[in-house]
Amino acid sequence: MTPPPTLHPGGQLDPLLTALRRAGELACRAVDLGDLARTTCEILLQGGLTLAALARLAPNLPEPVLVACRDVHALPHAADSRGPADTWSDCGRLAEARSWQRQWPCNWRGRTHGLLLIGGDEADSAELPPRVVDALDTLAATLGAVLALHYCEEESVRLRHALDQGRPAGNRGGTAKESTAEEQLRLKTRALESSLNGVMITSAVLLDHPITYVNPAFERITGYRADEVIGKAGRFLVRDDLNQRGLNEIRAALRDKREGHAIVRNYRRDGSLFWNELHIAPVRDESGTHTTHFVSIISDVTERVRYQEQLEYQAHHDVLTGLANRALLADRIGQAIAQARRDKSQVAVLLLDLDRFKLVNDGLGHGPADELLKTVATRLMACVRDTDTVARLGGDEFVIVVRDIRHPEDAAGVADKVLKSLALPFTIADKEVFIGASIGISLYPRDGDHDEILMRNADVAMYRVKEHGRNSYRFFLPEMGGMALDKLDMEGNLRRALENDELVPYYQPKVNIATGRIVGAEALVRWRHPKIGVVSPNEFIPLAEETGLILPIGEQMLYQVCRQIRAWDEAGLPRIPVAVNISARQFRQDDLAQRIRRAIEESGLDPARLELELTESMVMHDADGAVGTLRELRLMGLQLSLDDFGTGYSNLTYLKRFPINTLKIDRSFVSDLTTNPDDAAIAAAVVAMSHQLGLTVVAEGVESEEQLQLLAANGCDQYQGFLFSRPVPAEDFEKLLRRDLE
Repeated sequence: MTPPPTLHPGGQLDPLLTALRRAGELACRAVDLGDLARTTCEILLQGGLTLAALARLAPNLPEPVLVACRDVHALPHAADSRGPADTWSDCGRLAEARSWQRQWPCNWRGRTHGLLLIGGDEADSAELPPRVVDALDTLAATLGAVLALHYCEEESVRLRHALDQGRPAGNRGGTAKESTAEEQLRLKTRALESSLNGVMITSAVLLDHPITYVNPAFERITGYRADEVIGKAGRFLVRDDLNQRGLNEIRAALRDKREGHAIVRNYRRDGSLFWNELHIAPVRDESGTHTTHFVSIISDVTERVRYQEQLEYQAHHDVLTGLANRALLADRIGQAIAQARRDKSQVAVLLLDLDRFKLVNDGLGHGPADELLKTVATRLMACVRDTDTVARLGGDEFVIVVRDIRHPEDAAGVADKVLKSLALPFTIADKEVFIGASIGISLYPRDGDHDEILMRNADVAMYRVKEHGRNSYRFFLPEMGGMALDKLDMEGNLRRALENDELVPYYQPKVNIATGRIVGAEALVRWRHPKIGVVSPNEFIPLAEETGLILPIGEQMLYQVCRQIRAWDEAGLPRIPVAVNISARQFRQDDLAQRIRRAIEESGLDPARLELELTESMVMHDADGAVGTLRELRLMGLQLSLDDFGTGYSNLTYLKRFPINTLKIDRSFVSDLTTNPDDAAIAAAVVAMSHQLGLTVVAEGVESEEQLQLLAANGCDQYQGFLFSRPVPAEDFEKLLRRDLE
């Protein structure tokens, strides 16, 4: 058996966190304890652990009883589904062989019902990260609840079995006095004085079935003393709460003198409610023909009912905001459509995506971002009626279902109200934060008659808002559907392009302004489509960012460029640095430096020949974290360039701390250099400031001699743009380099 990748406390968290979430979801739906334990342990091993085991505890158990154990280094016993260990002590010995191990108590309501043991093989024995600890605490608490319910069910079965064993088998003879004594002994034995469940015996022959006996557990559960209830009808526990389905079953069982079972609401002496899982059974005389009493087993299942209600709530509501989740949303849309069909009205589905939420999440962290989402949920609820539904799909996507509207303008009114509400500042982590929303609207019956169709069309309309400036709303139009299909087709083609090596780097020269010679290049991705030719990056890069394909595209470009630079070196061409653009998603990868190092080592490239271009906004989202990443890259010998300077934060304090070599003046300033004095002044200031910091300055987008002369006058070091050359394939760039040697 090949062990899975291990995870130690300092390792990658995502696989283990995902496994812990999966295990928690499984526990919420589990029926069989053995299956739950085995599957939970297997999921934890898939998350990177090498040992996982679960044991249960109970008052009647002298020591922990092993339920399941899984060890990547040992196959499970063929005849024992628990795994490679027979006892909890065996698991302890397996754990001692691990580099690290932890034991989690599975607590529920202040009592420990089980133990969860985990271990790993990594040498690092540092403390587990807080997110992993929180997830393990949650999983252990969920397992504790399941184990507690399992114990309660065992007790109920044991008690019912004891009652069945105590039933009379027929006339045993003897005098009437002896028979009465035996009956009293039999009834009191059946009450099981030591049981954790309440036992109540009532008469079957007297009017209203008065109580003749209760055990101590009955007194503990209900708060009533025995002398307070003897002679009373048992229904006093229900009080005035008579409209319960379960009571009909109990009444029928009493009437038919048969066994009955129901879960009913009962009330203690202090008036507090508890849920009672009530089992009643008839007791017949020694002849077996006449029912003389009923024995009722009272089980306080309040915790179980509340836990089930909590699971039901969690299954239909978003954990963070308390709003409806996707499952409940589909049901609410279906109900709204059914009502609209009857009333001949309309239903509006508004799908909204928060604008600039990612900046908050990246800049302030997950905790403040979660607080923002909860505040957004509160504001959205205030914008709608009680009959409408607000749901969260996940991330920063929300849906509003507006019932019973007569005109599309009614839906537009709700969208306006939402935009105005979200335009007000949010105070998060002592900072004022401003966000907006892009809202797409679809209508029943005009745009669809099913929740999936209405959601899809609202999503299409929402993306059109994002493409045209955000912070607004649009209704779905039929022609938008074709655009969505085109987008899906584009994504499929882009994935195939990755597989078929259709994405290639083009190279644009960087030219020394003083000498006119090529001193560097920037690699820019191009898509050579086999049917339609070269596809502009403006058409596919936004989609790549949105779908996550930018990561494999970026890595593919990195390897291609490294191999191309090496080939030029072997051909004896000038040893110039070549810049590769790093996307925001790539920059946030924890193992970015390792990925770049592998590409350099595989190509045999001198690291100084590779330059990484990063945008100003990218590094400023988490400036403190970016400093560490940039320093690690510089220590590898790489060149670093800051692109698009002046278009974002332009924080000079951080600029001094960034270990960069080159600063690039954005083309937006260069294009109006000769006509806009402000842009000319900014360009001159950037050049002067960069030289003071020891940085090389490159101007982008130079297209005229006038722009070049002005840049030269201001002391700019290099330029790139159509004035010298467009981006060209590798073979054409090689010709430029050879011409430069002449």
